[in-house]
Formats: sequence, structure tokens, C-alpha cells
Amino acid sequence: MYKKFSLLIFLLFFFTKNNYGQEIDSKKHINQIHKTYKKELSLNKEQSKKIKQILLQYNPEIKKLINTKATRVKINKLIKLEVLEIFNILTREQFSMYKTLKKVLEENKKFRK
Repeated sequence: MYKKFSLLIFLLFFFTKNNYGQEIDSKKHINQIHKTYKKELSLNKEQSKKIKQILLQYNPEIKKLINTKATRVKINKLIKLEVLEIFNILTREQFSMYKTLKKVLEENKKFRK
């Protein structure tokens, strides 16, 4: 438990600093996020490939909606679709860890209130 907590704190500081100023749809950013998910969630090859495809598909669309000041309903709908696709790929344990990592790694993809 302590290891997971310390890892989460490390990732929080690491990605908060490295994520500043990066575009969520850039290949470098997507590769970095994918690599972290692959390692921390212990993804197999098939899961890894599908997660990367989802990131490549949704990140540019989400960025476009955010930049055009779309309604929070539209943004939340797209984020929810992405999370649902990922839910269908991961095991229950992996998805639980994914939700925790996503809050730290992908701050732009938080649900709007």
C-alpha cells in the first residue's frame, strides 16, 4: 500500500511538472501517457495496443472541444465514451488503478461540472 501511495505521489509531481505546456493530442504526450499506463496497469500487448488507439482517437477530439469552448455536456460525453471503451478493455483491478492514474496523468480529461 505504501509503495502504491509513494508511486502515486511521484507520478503526481513528475507529470504535473512535465505536463505543463504540453498538448494533450501531441504524439509525444500520448506516448508518454501510454507508456505509463502500460507499465503501471501491467497491460498485455492487446490491451496496450487498444489503449493507445483510444488515446490517439479521443485526445485530439477532446482538445478540439476544449479549445472551441464547447459545452461541458459535449466534453463530458466524449470523455465518458473514452472511459467506457477503456473500461471494456481492462480488468476490474486495472480499471480501478486506471481511474487513479488518469486523475494524475490526464488532468485535462476531468469531468466538467
